Amino acid sequence: MNDDILEIARVQVLEEGRGLDAAQALACLTLPDDRLPDLLALAHEVLMKWCGPEVEVEGIVSLKTGGCPEDCHFYSQSGQFTSPVRAAWLDIPSLVQAAVETAQTGATEFCIVAAVRGPDRRLMDQVREGVKAIREAVDINIACSLGILTQAQVDELAEMGVHRYNHNLETARSHFAKVVTTHTWEERCAAAASSAWARRWSSGPSSPRNSASWPPTRSRSTSSTPGRARRSPTSHCWRGPRR
Repeated sequence: MNDDILEIARVQVLEEGRGLDAAQALACLTLPDDRLPDLLALAHEVLMKWCGPEVEVEGIVSLKTGGCPEDCHFYSQSGQFTSPVRAAWLDIPSLVQAAVETAQTGATEFCIVAAVRGPDRRLMDQVREGVKAIREAVDINIACSLGILTQAQVDELAEMGVHRYNHNLETARSHFAKVVTTHTWEERCAAAASSAWARRWSSGPSSPRNSASWPPTRSRSTSSTPGRARRSPTSHCWRGPRR
């Protein structure tokens, strides 16, 4: 391969609109340290050309914090660790208040998250109640991140009017077992694929955005301080119709 992989990438990605293959991507990742500024500069050019400078700001609040049964080694809310975070539930009025405050910052999306492997009936009922109360109180898109879903739960969240589902794949398949042992990369990937199925909601006849709502814009999220934006982690998202 040509040593000047960045020039190859510049022509191929910026000018021709073709992605890098695996070998080319690896060549970029293994460039010497003194080429890192050039690599970052090119990555920024690619981002600006194909995504643009606009971002969607999202606020995040935890409906159920701590006590997660999974053993994700990077996750202080796992009930298997001795961190001081213990299971606590947020009441619906507080959830609505957080959504209102998020909207006041100019954010257009509010994400309900929970420290669980996947939602049980109690959590799904609370999410339904929370989504209904938020929609009655403020005009903001509502997203969820509730772990691994069944297909029935995907359908139920879409029926509630949930706009996006966030589901993370934290690392590569080859490394996954080193950071979590209570579920597999394949389970998470299958859940992401199931969630992506609900993209159909973005192009249905009842959706005001129709097919234009997919793919989603880049998003930034805020957590405890809604006004301070940070780039959200890599995730697989599906969108339903906006209110």
